[in-house]
Amino acid sequence: MPGTSDDHGRGGGRAGGRVSWWRGLWSPAAAVRAVRAAVLVPALFAFALLVIKSPPVATFTAFGGFASLVLAAFGGTRRDRAVAHTMLTLVGAVLIVIGTLASHAVVAAAIATAVVAFTSYFAAVIGPNDASGAAAAMLPYMLAASAAAPPGVIGDRVAGWVLATGVGGLAVVLTAPRSAGAELRQATATLAVGLADLLEAGALRAALPELRAAVVDATHKMMALFVSAPNRPSGLVIADQAMAGAVNQLEWCKGLVGDGIDRVGDLRDAPLTVRAPLEASAKVLRQAAAVLRGEQVDPDLKGLEQASADSIARLTGPGGPDADPMELVVAFYGQTTANGVRAFATDVLIATRGADPLTAASSVRRWYTLARPDRPPLRRLVTPAGVAGIVLRNASLRSVWFVNALRGALALSAAVVIVQLSGVRSGFWVLLGALSVLRTSAASTGTQAVKAVVGTAAGVAVGAALLPLVGPSPWASWAALALAVFVVGYGPGKVPDIVSQAAFTVVILVLYNILAPTGWTLGLVRLQDVAIGCLVSLVAGLLVWPRGAGDLVRDDVAEMFRDGGVHLTESVAWALGRRTRPPDLEARAAASAFRLEDALRGYLAEPGSKRMNRQDLWRLVISGVRLRQTANALDDLTPRDASPDPRCDALLRHADALAAFYASLADQVGRPSGPMPPLLAPPSPPDDEVLGAGGDGLPLHRLRRRWVGEHLRHLELHLADLVAPAHELADQRRRPWWR
Repeated sequence: MPGTSDDHGRGGGRAGGRVSWWRGLWSPAAAVRAVRAAVLVPALFAFALLVIKSPPVATFTAFGGFASLVLAAFGGTRRDRAVAHTMLTLVGAVLIVIGTLASHAVVAAAIATAVVAFTSYFAAVIGPNDASGAAAAMLPYMLAASAAAPPGVIGDRVAGWVLATGVGGLAVVLTAPRSAGAELRQATATLAVGLADLLEAGALRAALPELRAAVVDATHKMMALFVSAPNRPSGLVIADQAMAGAVNQLEWCKGLVGDGIDRVGDLRDAPLTVRAPLEASAKVLRQAAAVLRGEQVDPDLKGLEQASADSIARLTGPGGPDADPMELVVAFYGQTTANGVRAFATDVLIATRGADPLTAASSVRRWYTLARPDRPPLRRLVTPAGVAGIVLRNASLRSVWFVNALRGALALSAAVVIVQLSGVRSGFWVLLGALSVLRTSAASTGTQAVKAVVGTAAGVAVGAALLPLVGPSPWASWAALALAVFVVGYGPGKVPDIVSQAAFTVVILVLYNILAPTGWTLGLVRLQDVAIGCLVSLVAGLLVWPRGAGDLVRDDVAEMFRDGGVHLTESVAWALGRRTRPPDLEARAAASAFRLEDALRGYLAEPGSKRMNRQDLWRLVISGVRLRQTANALDDLTPRDASPDPRCDALLRHADALAAFYASLADQVGRPSGPMPPLLAPPSPPDDEVLGAGGDGLPLHRLRRRWVGEHLRHLELHLADLVAPAHELADQRRRPWWR
């Protein structure tokens, strides 16, 4: 069915709200995809049927063409696409063998289908190409497993699949338009330039409100693109992680710059040495933006590091820790912003494949939390430990991919059992119907099921009128097939699902009428089978995860706050020398944040209206990102060469109070039962004496105390705004899922 790849690989539904389908109907990329499919699918089918003269080869050639030319949507460079199409060919061939051999026994077919379906859905944790390829590879498996066939047909089936996916993959690689991730890169570059403008505003204070408004708009656009699909939207695994890291780092920098301006009015109001990191950051932001736009630029990371080192030297010299408080505030935001910009630029270089392997390896550690920065660097970009880390952090009922995979395995294995026991003549359509309408909630699955049945009925009606007109003319049949394939190829994301479904039904009617003329009554059989498959998916949606991704979003928000608060207390103790080993919760907090991002993508991609207020949700999510980034910044706080600070107890208590507040938020948002517990009030920020502006102790003690205190104060600027959103999400959690 036409919605299979677009909805499985990209989540189905529009993340940006309800938009009339005719807006943005024209798309050059969709036109290229449709023309490519309309030419190659009939041509390959004709070659297999008229030249090779083998109906099994022809059948798998036709569906292989759909898989590689319509369902699979691979991103990245031409090399990335070539690798992805090669893997699709190999995996599909293996699944054809498994499906054919398992089709003879009900138990074997059910077990094999459950394993294949779970693996296919769970592959989405690796990246968008893996998700799209796994969805496309399910097509030949379902075709092979839906009806018992002798092992002797395996060769013809695999030959048809390899022929179609080989030619189709080559055509895609040679004619593929610009990568879908380019739009996100442009939006990220725009925000980077806006931040640079804000940092360089200088004496143009009247322009600050206008510049800040432009930065806010650019941030909204970047984040909307970033979460517009359930997978990270560019390239393969390493590029995905790099682009995601760049987006997160830039959002963090945006918050730092905005909060710094709120504190002091203009971050440049400080001696040259103290504000030098800000000027160097603006320069690197512009250079990184140029890299994202495809220019050959080398960001001046060494100059940025030197400016930071000079600023630290001034602050650790005589009188540095006791300087004017506002000068220290500017220095804090300068150092912290410089660290964020350095990480952003490094991620940009990796995303554009411009970083050396050792530099990239350092960021890979940060993405996957494989090792502490003080351990030896990794020598390879992709390691078994890295892949295992992705899988393990998602092997949880709080992972959208894990629960989605469980539901998919249940629905498709149940559909196979029904097909095997009932003797349905065309069981493939039952499986395809179950796969194409399965969504992340019972309500959206039911909506999609109605669309599938109505679209199939419409296609049967069109076919009933078309086939008599086509008559015995082979040219008319092939022309009708090409036209219907064009509509199906253009459809994903551009025309209503019902139209795509109707066009796909016409394709099948014409296709099978060419193979063995049976008339339009074949459509009635297909309509019945699709309805059975839709019913199976609807039942599976009711049994597993009826609320959809919304519940997981709330669970993961709660887990992020709870783990992030504990990570914060550990990081504060580590930064102040009161902890002898690095924080233990870094990897766990990172896993919580990654699961939340995936759940949020799945939730925004669900069709229909959203129960959670998007603004409230974003406040909580961004607050969690700020919490994690603050803890990570404290992990890497420099200088760290002083002995444990004996006068930091007040800061430790303050960190504990913050952790208690975040735990209170988690109790509200998570799984509330009974009366809602009172939400703790945000703690008051520490005063300047506690921060070290004139306190006792060694100079390095006082400077680190000031740095830690400023990090905690930065966290507190927006805590009061989280109380109302937490209460709202808790109220929604208490409502029944069908309301």
